[in-house]
Amino acid sequence: MSLVAKRYAQALFDTAVDNNLVDGMYDEFSSVIDLFKSEARLMNLMLTPSMNTSEKKGVLGRVFGDSYNQYLRNFLNILLDKNRFEFLLEIHETFKQLVLPYKNTVEARVLTVVPLDEALRVALEAKLAKRFEKKVILENVIDESILGGAVVYVGDQIIDGSIKNQLNQMKTQMNSLRLH
Repeated sequence: MSLVAKRYAQALFDTAVDNNLVDGMYDEFSSVIDLFKSEARLMNLMLTPSMNTSEKKGVLGRVFGDSYNQYLRNFLNILLDKNRFEFLLEIHETFKQLVLPYKNTVEARVLTVVPLDEALRVALEAKLAKRFEKKVILENVIDESILGGAVVYVGDQIIDGSIKNQLNQMKTQMNSLRLH
């Protein structure tokens, strides 16, 4: 993570905390990022050097209007003014790393062969929330290579309940047996 991303993310986070807007700012910034990720042409337009800053601000104004809070709109305009818009995704990721601990929240990723149904998803979130004593935001990723079961990643911890892992453990145990 770059120094630029750290500084801008910290400034936005401090503004959000000072104005009691952390939740709203995080949600709005995330939806802005989702839009830029899904509309690559819009991001390319914001990074076009031949287009001047006021034209880019006009585009942002037409795209977002007054739908987002003034602090976030000003922040995006400052990124344009300072030629830092290319760091937008990295700033968001850094901002998220500041917001989640503030909200006593952790992100978790669960690998499964088939998508989790809603009841299982809610139960897993509750179990993880109890274990880590934090609110959990769970992302379900499909990975057929695990064969079955699930692998859960929470921060730097891995909970591997996959069939692939169980088979590997059995193989290791079988190889370590000494035949007499």
